[in-house]
Amino acid sequence: MLKIVKEVNDRLNLENELIADDIIIMYTTCAFETAWNKNSKSPWCTPFTVDDLKVIEYSEDLKYYWQDGYGHELSYKQACPAFGDMISFLESKDSFPKTNVYFTHSGTLLKILAHLGLYKEDQHLTAKNYDKMKSRKWRTSVIDSFATNLAFVLFNCGGEKKVLTMHQENVVRLPSCPDYDLCEIKKITNHYSHSIKSCDFNSLCSV
Repeated sequence: MLKIVKEVNDRLNLENELIADDIIIMYTTCAFETAWNKNSKSPWCTPFTVDDLKVIEYSEDLKYYWQDGYGHELSYKQACPAFGDMISFLESKDSFPKTNVYFTHSGTLLKILAHLGLYKEDQHLTAKNYDKMKSRKWRTSVIDSFATNLAFVLFNCGGEKKVLTMHQENVVRLPSCPDYDLCEIKKITNHYSHSIKSCDFNSLCSV
C-alpha cells in the first residue's frame, strides 16, 4: 500500500502530499462514479493502474474479512438472532404473513453470510498472502455490492419443507446441503443447531 501511495503521488507530480487515507478516498470515489456511469471513466480512477486497484480492493476485503467476516468468530456469531428468527419464521409458515423482510447495513449482511458459512476461504486473508488469494471467494465488491440482498424461499415439496437460498438473486448452496439447491429445513436446523439453540446476544456483546 505504501508503494501505491508513493506512485500515485509521483504520477500526479505531488511531493508526498497524499497519504494512505487520501488514496482510499480517491479509490472509493472512483468506484462510486464508475458504478453510477459505466460508460465514462471517472477522473478519480486515472491516477491508478489496474494492479493498484486490485491491491486496494484486497485491502478493503481484508478490512471487512476481519471486521465482519471469518477473521474473528465473535464477529459473525452476532448474526445468530437474525438467523434464528428466519428459521422460526420458515418453520411456522402455514399461514399469513407470507413474507418477512429486514433492511440493514452491509456489515450485518456480511456477518450473516459468514454465519452461514458462505464464501469461506481455506485460509485467513492476511496482509502477507495477497498473491495466494487472488481467486478468493471473499470479494466484497461482488458479495457486498450496492443493494446486496439475501433471500430464503420456502417450498412445500409433497409435505416436506425445503428452502431455496439466494444471494444477489443467484442461487447459493448452504453447507448443510452442498449438493442441492433446495435444502430440507430439517437439515438446516440440524447443521446450525448450536447457533439456533445457544444464541445469547447479550453475552456475545459483553465480551
